[in-house]
Amino acid sequence: MNHRHVALVVEDEPDMAAEIGDLLRSFGYDHIHAETLEEGLDCLDRGGFCYVLLDLQIKADRASIKPRVESGMTLLHEIRQRFPHRNHTGVHFLPVIVVSGHGHEPQNIIDAYNDGIDAFILKPLSVKNQNIRATIRSCLERAGRHDHQACQMRYDAATNGPTKEADDGDPFWHAPDYSEVRLHGELFSFTGEINRAVIRLLHAAAGTSEPWRLGKTLLKEAGSTDLNMRMVNLFGRHSAWKTLIRSDGRGKYRLRTT
Repeated sequence: MNHRHVALVVEDEPDMAAEIGDLLRSFGYDHIHAETLEEGLDCLDRGGFCYVLLDLQIKADRASIKPRVESGMTLLHEIRQRFPHRNHTGVHFLPVIVVSGHGHEPQNIIDAYNDGIDAFILKPLSVKNQNIRATIRSCLERAGRHDHQACQMRYDAATNGPTKEADDGDPFWHAPDYSEVRLHGELFSFTGEINRAVIRLLHAAAGTSEPWRLGKTLLKEAGSTDLNMRMVNLFGRHSAWKTLIRSDGRGKYRLRTT
């Protein structure tokens, strides 16, 4: 099983496609390459990608005389028709990042954002003050794709909408990887690996006769390297603090599930 994020790279220039692919490999990512609108549509049918890096100016097909921005915009429209759904913060579950040399034209940027892109990367890739890795990472995390294990669930959510509770009468629901927890309809998202592990451990304890867990023990079991070993360092600014996560005031914590 592949544990690396996979980008769908839609780029008609072979040298640029090779450069993007090389850069993605340096980040620890894999990619699928499409040169034209037609090939991009075929890739949408096959799936298997976590996000899209889209050149706006591409050819419609192999028989096209020249690349056109209209082809890139058509593919963007098709992506958003097939993967229309967003999370509770309004971010699409399937990130689309435009990679284009036409970003200096303001109308292209405006049109692309209006049609649902998440970020813009300028060509050449060496443009100053561009942190491409951080841009991609931010888009993945905001979409709930903090690691590749979460991507299949996000792919399904992008297509069909967020997963609903199996039982509407149950006040507590969680995603399989604990990246999302819902209590009485309020949604809490956890993008960090340690955060999710702590919530999982607290949920396991909630079903026992001793739901309160010592904070330092929790953090150690979750793999935290925080030398201070304090729950407030991890959750203090999160909306779950003191709502979903309860403290006894003496260093122990429990998860509210009712």
